[in-house]
Amino acid sequence: MDLKEIRQIVELMKRNDLSLFHLEREGFKIKLRKGVDFDAVPVPAAAPAAGGNPHAGPPASAPAAPVHLPAAVTGTYIHSPMVGTFYRSSGPGEKAFINVGDTVDENTTVCIIEAMKVMNEIKADKKGLITRIMVEDATPVQFDSPLFEIQPA
Repeated sequence: MDLKEIRQIVELMKRNDLSLFHLEREGFKIKLRKGVDFDAVPVPAAAPAAGGNPHAGPPASAPAAPVHLPAAVTGTYIHSPMVGTFYRSSGPGEKAFINVGDTVDENTTVCIIEAMKVMNEIKADKKGLITRIMVEDATPVQFDSPLFEIQPA
């Protein structure tokens, strides 16, 4: 990958308001991040007990508050392997690759993600029943975004 291609990726990130780009190929890996690095953000400490001094911090032995993920991201999902634009079908007016209620396996094409003018067919990577489509057609997705909720077989 040369500097021109990296600049195209940065421009793609700007146009689609994306904060993370991650690409891995044979012997090559690139990860670009814009804005806050959520992996490095500290978890807030637990609040003081009722009746305690609200201006004093928690005792040194107090555990950090647990981080709770929203229900929408705690199930079993098919995730985006790249940054790009999500498409449910191979072209405008074409039949969607899959719908809610469809059964898929590791070799089932579930969508296309366009990245840098390349159409990438995305496989289910697991067996199961599609229970929810998480992304609207023709919208940008980031690396590891949940695309489909799946009930494992």
